Amino acid sequence: MRYLAAVLLLCVLVPFAPARAENEAADRGRILFEQKCASCHTIGGGARVGPDLQGAHQRRSEEWLLRFVTEPDRMIAEKDEIAVRLVEQFNRIVMPNLGLQASEARELLAHIKLVGGTQAAAAPPQPAAAPLPRPDLIAPQSIVLGVFLFVSAIIVLVFAWVGFSTRQPEEVNVKKAYGFRKALFATASAVVVATLVMTMPGAPYAVASLKADRIVYVAARQFDFVFSDEPITSAADLGRIPTMRHLDLPANALVEFRVTSLDVNHGFGVYGPERQLLAQTQAMPGYVNRLRVSLAQPGHYKVFCLEYCAAGHHAMQSGFDVK
Repeated sequence: MRYLAAVLLLCVLVPFAPARAENEAADRGRILFEQKCASCHTIGGGARVGPDLQGAHQRRSEEWLLRFVTEPDRMIAEKDEIAVRLVEQFNRIVMPNLGLQASEARELLAHIKLVGGTQAAAAPPQPAAAPLPRPDLIAPQSIVLGVFLFVSAIIVLVFAWVGFSTRQPEEVNVKKAYGFRKALFATASAVVVATLVMTMPGAPYAVASLKADRIVYVAARQFDFVFSDEPITSAADLGRIPTMRHLDLPANALVEFRVTSLDVNHGFGVYGPERQLLAQTQAMPGYVNRLRVSLAQPGHYKVFCLEYCAAGHHAMQSGFDVK
């Protein structure tokens, strides 16, 4: 009787063992994907720096995928037709060798299969998004642009005048020239000091006694911004610390972004619904910069990197909604 019960229990449990092992492999693959791949790829979220990986296991053979994940540099050097075509398609940005083992590549592929299949089954087809209208410049951007163009035109005219007036040699009154230079220097100094006095009070310095209504941790990396409710200080934290795929913020709340970088210097620039730059700070490895903003206008706000950080810099963007 005991032997029969053991056989029955074994028959019940054995079919679940492969599924459990597959789920564990997919979970390890999820962590690897967040740490190694999510900055350049999505699974069902559209192309980024590299292609969308949803359905990749259906478009390519498993052998090809496993080799490309573990040694993309060698496949590109060997002029693999598909690898070379992908490089050309994505602005000649070459996928680096991530140093993954074959077992890790299999775990990544298991995660891509699991998530890609789930999203493909759950998400209805989305209509193509209409192109955004070209926004009008609003103050103070239009004022700053006007001043910049005016000053640039004056500089060009001065250089042109100097160039034309010195074609023929002539005697120069050195004392008068030095006096004119001193006057220009004094005028420029007065303008700079006046500008500082007028603009410094409006600088967004944090007030120690003012408590933020919401704290959002931001980890910048090539080529992505990661939002979370907990600090992410290294690539090892990715996949283990929960991150926010979609960030919603209440209108008029004082939000403090605590910004750092996991690799190189980046810029964290917040743009409003009309695509005007509202606030920005640096994202630097080993440092946490605090950016406090209060956003009154509901809508979608974009986040762009404001410091060139490599070939995929143009695609480094994120965003959040204010409601």
